[in-house]
Amino acid sequence: MDRIDALRLFLAVAELESFTRAAERHSLTPGAASKQIAALEERMQARLLERTTRSVRLTDAGRALLERVKPWLSEYEAIEHGLVADNAAAAGSLRVAAPVDFGSARLIEPITAFMEQWPSVEVRLDLSDRMVDLVDEGYDLAVRLGHLPDSSLIAKRLADAPMTTIASAAYLERHGAPARPADLAGHACIIDRNRPAPLLWRFQNGGEKAEVKVNGRLSLNGASAAVSAACAGSGIACTPSWAARAAIADGRVAALMEDWVPEGRELWAVFPSNRYLAHRVRLLVDHLAVWFKGTV
Repeated sequence: MDRIDALRLFLAVAELESFTRAAERHSLTPGAASKQIAALEERMQARLLERTTRSVRLTDAGRALLERVKPWLSEYEAIEHGLVADNAAAAGSLRVAAPVDFGSARLIEPITAFMEQWPSVEVRLDLSDRMVDLVDEGYDLAVRLGHLPDSSLIAKRLADAPMTTIASAAYLERHGAPARPADLAGHACIIDRNRPAPLLWRFQNGGEKAEVKVNGRLSLNGASAAVSAACAGSGIACTPSWAARAAIADGRVAALMEDWVPEGRELWAVFPSNRYLAHRVRLLVDHLAVWFKGTV
């Protein structure tokens, strides 16, 4: 920054043709201004200004530097002022709603990164599996998974949220592995009540589609719980890939019927249509879209 400040001072001296007035503009003493210009000349290895008792004139080297530096400094200051304006526009609080499991597992890291980028923004993240009323409850934004019903809300699709079918080695040793979706009807399936149709699982293999009505003695609500139950050998779970990724990687469960892809979901950012969209809301929505890069 000292070099940029020196160039700004040089520009002021050239414009005002006076060390004293340039120093006043930059809140410096004439002596301090003279030292900065001398240091700049030393770095440039050229005399930039001719000083007399009455005036200051640019040398040929000074004019060459001025021609190059003036547009560059102008562009730099425009960028600097733009960033300051963005930071000011982004200041304030954001109230965000998200599902419990997804919010805990996948939203904390991008929101932390967002807050580091925009230090004037405060985020209140409320995790709940109920469908909050954004307008009545005063939320700026909700992050939701699934297929959205028609509503007055504005929704921006952020990413795909694929599903996977999993079971533990212990369960598969006792009961065998299903080869195709129809086989699931004869297995103990872990029922996640948070799914729109908990007992109806849909799959696709290329152009072929299948759906099967499943049963199981264990039902629960939440992807993390379904993965934990599968790890414990309770049965077969069809759950979001983001929730099962770590358990598959460390061998606690295996992915099943990999040719048959479970019907996936989508990740959405949802916000009220009857409210001015604050700049900080748009910044967070765009940040999340870039963070997930098309797939959760």
